[in-house]
Amino acid sequence: MSYSKSADPRVERHIQDALDGIRASLATSPESSAIRAVALGGGYGRGEGGATPDGMPYNDMDFFVVMNGKKPSPGLRSLLDSISAEWRGKLAIDIDFCCVKSLKALYKDAGTLMIQELFAGSRIVFGDEHVFDNAPRRPFSELPWTEAARLLLNRGAGLLFARQRASDPAEADFVRRNLHKAALGCGDAILVVHHDYRTSGTERLEALRKYREASWLFSAYEDALAFKYTPCAGKEPDYAHLLDCWLRTMALVATEITRHIASSDAHFSACRIADAGPRSLKSMVLSLCSAPVLPELLRPLAVHPRVKLLRLLTVCLEDPGHETETFIRLWKRYN
Repeated sequence: MSYSKSADPRVERHIQDALDGIRASLATSPESSAIRAVALGGGYGRGEGGATPDGMPYNDMDFFVVMNGKKPSPGLRSLLDSISAEWRGKLAIDIDFCCVKSLKALYKDAGTLMIQELFAGSRIVFGDEHVFDNAPRRPFSELPWTEAARLLLNRGAGLLFARQRASDPAEADFVRRNLHKAALGCGDAILVVHHDYRTSGTERLEALRKYREASWLFSAYEDALAFKYTPCAGKEPDYAHLLDCWLRTMALVATEITRHIASSDAHFSACRIADAGPRSLKSMVLSLCSAPVLPELLRPLAVHPRVKLLRLLTVCLEDPGHETETFIRLWKRYN
């Protein structure tokens, strides 16, 4: 299986050279004895990475490091940072060791979209090739609605950051990429909340077309998917349209959720404690730390603060400048 959707031999060679180099750096370092395995996840791990017209990789390379122990040593952290810097310089893309934890800790997050996509499609770069053989794989149809909320939060934050940088010509690529990601996040959130998420982007596009109530999103999702696979200047995404898509998606997702949980607030402000899962106590504590007023404390104690941040983000996007600094501070803390 190729790393990129286009299977362009030039980008395939670049990715393979990077993986070979990363493997060699790990193999020659004594710090690697603490590592059980390193897996390439993300788009390139699933064979859906992007390739520019001149045959270069475009998307981030996301690596998951499975530890033998619980925490990485400072020496291992330093090694991973140096590898990231080396290949970032060579490929001009971000090289992220985004998840460094034990297999047990990784399995605790098995209910998330990110980890299920890792189990569904990844490449072992270093170490135990069978590390995920017994992974708790679950159908994407069983993803919880909170994953839709996570998508909307992250992609909505991307819209916010894109708006902040829109006036800087040097940030044009950042803005374009985050606007397209917002379109993909909206479509994926709709599919998650309808228990209809699919493995590949093309499958998700076809599944999304079934939801006529989201027809205003189809074109933007298709454009974003094309940009993901073959990044080029192409058609510029429109911020105003994508903000409207995000707000409409919020309403659609909230409506779908309120059919299944006891709620009086269409923006995720109420939820039964039973719906929170095994992290209820932790969520209560975090809520107590983040909620500013007593009514906010008493209603949704079992909901993770990132879910409640959706309402603050909605205000920030609809009213530029309002509470933006507060949102960014809380988003960095809880995301």
